[in-house]
Amino acid sequence: MADPITMLALASTAVSAVGAVQQANAQKAQAEYNAAVARNNAIISAQNEADIIQRGEVARDIQRTRIEQTIGAARAAIAGSGLLLEGGEETTTGALLGDLQTAGQFDIMTLKANVDREARRARIEGGQFQAQAGLFDLQASSISPMLAGAAAGFSRASSLSNIFAPNTPTFGGAPSRSLRPPAIPADLLG
Repeated sequence: MADPITMLALASTAVSAVGAVQQANAQKAQAEYNAAVARNNAIISAQNEADIIQRGEVARDIQRTRIEQTIGAARAAIAGSGLLLEGGEETTTGALLGDLQTAGQFDIMTLKANVDREARRARIEGGQFQAQAGLFDLQASSISPMLAGAAAGFSRASSLSNIFAPNTPTFGGAPSRSLRPPAIPADLLG
């Protein structure tokens, strides 16, 4: 049967290895979770983009209706005041109606530009979330719990071997340091 110190050292090595495996499993699970969250955020960004585009189309339709109503009200006011509506853009009434139409189209174009900018932002954000998910996937795939456990076990075993075999030469040929105190010469003891 092995001595108790050796048994404790082996148990300590095993605990270190198991702890490293558990820590690596936790890191891998966290990276996988973060990848899933980033993928969900990318989906939400795509949904936001579609919603922005749809709301933009509705806003432009509403603006077109307002323009038509404004022009209709202006035509009614012009006709009600006894002015001629015919005569083209050369007349004052024609120029007024043309200006209303131009201003309305400018508003519609501004709405479209704003919607396109918001949709582009959502599309870029979704791409960033996809890239982030890819990085987290790569991080998760690079974590090996068994390798982490083996590395921790070997590292612990290596440090324990220095304690239990203090005068073993290392790669350079010099003995490793010992935790044991140096021996007291016999002539000093007695």
